[in-house]
Amino acid sequence: MADTTARRAVIDVDRDGWTKNLQLNIVTLDENSSGMGYRLAGPKYNGSSTNLLRVELDERDAAEIRAALDAAFPPATPTAAA
Repeated sequence: MADTTARRAVIDVDRDGWTKNLQLNIVTLDENSSGMGYRLAGPKYNGSSTNLLRVELDERDAAEIRAALDAAFPPATPTAAA
């Protein structure tokens, strides 16, 4: 079985081959640059995209992204039992 442990995270900007619109996604990649991601914006992927830009994220980027998401969507706090 292949090791699919994420080795790095990137943000990709792709151009869709059918609509020519941009797609923005965050992806975790293994040591072979294979992985899975989440499309943040743009048309649904149909296999015709061309990568225009890839930016590798570091720990500081991850912390800043987490802080921005937590500010917009605060983590749920456990409620006290009545």
